[in-house]
Amino acid sequence: MVVVGAGLAGLTAARELLRAGLEPLVLEARDRVGGRTLGRTADDGTVLELGGQWLADGNERMGRLAREAGATLFRNHDEGADLLEMSGELRHQRGAVPPLKPLALLDVALARFRLDRLVAAVPVRTPWHAPDAARLDDTSIGDWLDRHTRSREGRALLDLAFTTMWGAEPHRLNLLQALAYIGSTGKFDNLTTTKIQDRITGGAAGVARFLADGLGERVLLEAPVTAIRLTAGGVEAESAQGAVRARRAVIAVPPQLAADIRFEPGLPHDRATALRSVPMGAVTKVSALYDRPFWRERGLSGKALTGRGPLTAVFDNSAPGDGSPGVLVGFVPGTRARELAALPEDDRRRAVLDSLVRLFGPQAGTPGLYVEKDWAADPWSRGGYFGLPALGTMTGAVRTLAEPHGPVHWAGSETVLKDYGGMEGAVTSGERAAAEVLAAIGEAAVQPA
Repeated sequence: MVVVGAGLAGLTAARELLRAGLEPLVLEARDRVGGRTLGRTADDGTVLELGGQWLADGNERMGRLAREAGATLFRNHDEGADLLEMSGELRHQRGAVPPLKPLALLDVALARFRLDRLVAAVPVRTPWHAPDAARLDDTSIGDWLDRHTRSREGRALLDLAFTTMWGAEPHRLNLLQALAYIGSTGKFDNLTTTKIQDRITGGAAGVARFLADGLGERVLLEAPVTAIRLTAGGVEAESAQGAVRARRAVIAVPPQLAADIRFEPGLPHDRATALRSVPMGAVTKVSALYDRPFWRERGLSGKALTGRGPLTAVFDNSAPGDGSPGVLVGFVPGTRARELAALPEDDRRRAVLDSLVRLFGPQAGTPGLYVEKDWAADPWSRGGYFGLPALGTMTGAVRTLAEPHGPVHWAGSETVLKDYGGMEGAVTSGERAAAEVLAAIGEAAVQPA
């Protein structure tokens, strides 16, 4: 069995196949495992997370893997006042109600209520079966907000929330996909709170390394797959390290990367269209390390939303324990990410640190270590956090993403609707793809000669 991609999805699939007595070989383009999880360890041992890191309540598969890897889960720090920078003002927020002007607050509340009503009518795993699914599929979040918001400040906050969470501006976001995504958390407010989010000691990338260690030499790095040929005996995967013959293949890379693999014979039109219809968002993730979480001394949680940029969101990413160093993690999504990427390195650093100083004061301007990861510049991700289905594709081509194509199976967090785009979704998809392979092999074994 050959598995393309050594992220959480591919590694999970390979582990399940190995447990079933098969011999998987994982081909990974990068010089590391982990896919869209990534960490950098500072000299003092602090892990700065540059990729996926948070688990929501109910993410049992990823939590179980973390514990198997010897890690523990801990709650993201959220004590103290949050910050909201809007309309040129820096405001403090305690509790769930954002510090907006009355009309803007009403506008946001009504928009959330209307969104939650739509969410309730959309099946998370089969959103194309929702009433009026075709119209929702053809509508962007931006178009919907145009019709259902009235205040400038309320609209600005909602734009900020969607752009930060999806990595793209609202007019690029498919409303049907967004409703299913929100529905996987229950409702809009659950998506925007950090109170339900856990982190993994040592960083999420450690889980991928644990899975890879269990596979040993069955993981081959720096082996980007360029072609998949369907043969009489199964498949042949062509990579930079040579060709590999296998009975079946699991493709566990983002759709837009899978679209660049040459299939012989070619994929059906709907499948090829689907792979090209899910481009990634754009996000740069930054981490700043300090000797202590000084913002807590001022009664701040470390969480901030800002409409001024380049950052849009900041969180306290410190390790648990009162004596731990302080870490602030920030996100620059969408157009702002592309604008930041165009600057020289020193200018990027200064722009981000200026944002942190505005929010948290002068101490934020002199971290002991500053690191950034522009996921759009990574050739083996080409963006983040996840793929964004184009308008009009959820009820058509995109719904086929998870369907096997002969001896080729598909995994990755974009091939599930529940926990879409997240680590839990990646693990779920890997388990599902492995189960499909095992079922197909079992069926083949009992076919009459």
